[in-house]
Amino acid sequence: MKKKIDFLTPWWMFWFLLLFSTAGHAAESVKIAAIFAKTGPAVVVPGLRPEFNSVRLAVKELNDSGGLLGHPIEVLEFDNKSTALGAKQAAEEAVKARVLAVIGATRSSHSLGMAPVLQAAGIPMISPVSTNPEVTLTGDFIFRVCFIDDFQGEVMAAFAAKALKAKTAVVLTNTSEKFSLSLAGLFMEKFKNLGGAILWEGDYLGNATNFEEQLVKVKAFKPDVCFVPGYDSDTGFIVKQAREMGIDAVFLSGDGLTDAIYKYAGNAADGLFFSSHWHPDDPDKKSRQFIQTYEREYPKVIEAVTALGYDAVMLLADAVKRAKSLEPAKIRNSLAETKGFKGITGEISFDKNRNPMNKSAVILKFEKEVAVYIKTITP
Repeated sequence: MKKKIDFLTPWWMFWFLLLFSTAGHAAESVKIAAIFAKTGPAVVVPGLRPEFNSVRLAVKELNDSGGLLGHPIEVLEFDNKSTALGAKQAAEEAVKARVLAVIGATRSSHSLGMAPVLQAAGIPMISPVSTNPEVTLTGDFIFRVCFIDDFQGEVMAAFAAKALKAKTAVVLTNTSEKFSLSLAGLFMEKFKNLGGAILWEGDYLGNATNFEEQLVKVKAFKPDVCFVPGYDSDTGFIVKQAREMGIDAVFLSGDGLTDAIYKYAGNAADGLFFSSHWHPDDPDKKSRQFIQTYEREYPKVIEAVTALGYDAVMLLADAVKRAKSLEPAKIRNSLAETKGFKGITGEISFDKNRNPMNKSAVILKFEKEVAVYIKTITP
């Protein structure tokens, strides 16, 4: 009897230790960081935080299906405080936390603040919606899932010249934002190539609220269109003051706008056209399913960044799966090799600068406090 007990005891202990070890290994999480604005003027939709919500949703779905290579995912959320310096500091905190990858930011100036930190640390970064071409040129660990300003500028210039039959334009540029500077320049170049005339380019600082000096000149030029590639507050104040001064030009903008522009412009925002990456009215079956899933957990989908943030996380997961590794360098290589990834916002294949090739843009128009879908522009 004693021999039997001596024999069984180590056998039982062996399996206990094996199971304990396996369970502990399976429970070990991998960390990814989400770096966006929680405070300050760059908050996309105050109180809703769709960019953070989209990351949470994607991670929940991934964890429900086994995580990344069997490891559950933990999301570390950082507030970039709506500044490039805040984004840099958030990136430094993410590096200290030894995250696997970073999702963020929205504004190009913020992504440009954090990208050098993550490039130096060898941590992949995927921006959902920063469109300035310089972002991914920071280095080979920096990616994005949106189109870039080159395409967006061409889209809005062509829309002005062809759809609106505009012959003349004035451009007002937010010199505080590289996104605005880049987009303004590309719009002007394309509009002139299409036979249009740029009558004047004015500029302003992003925190300005009074634009009378610039708008007096706009009124004198009487342009067919006025292109203002800014954000909700600055573009909203400009449009409101322009209408109060009797300026009747058609206003155009880029993807920096949301429905929150009505907080600053009131009903003067009605009739403003702008470009974006995606719209909830997209009839695509995958988009409809995504909206249903998202709205079971969070408020109504109203912004493109919601779908873009989700795509960024799922793209990362796809790269990890193909790399069969949790090493950042191998994940980077797998990301760079992405071809034909089917996201909510379209198919993604990266070019040599880690920008998606041939992504479509949508033209939207503000009407009665909502952005209405007008058309899709394909490269």
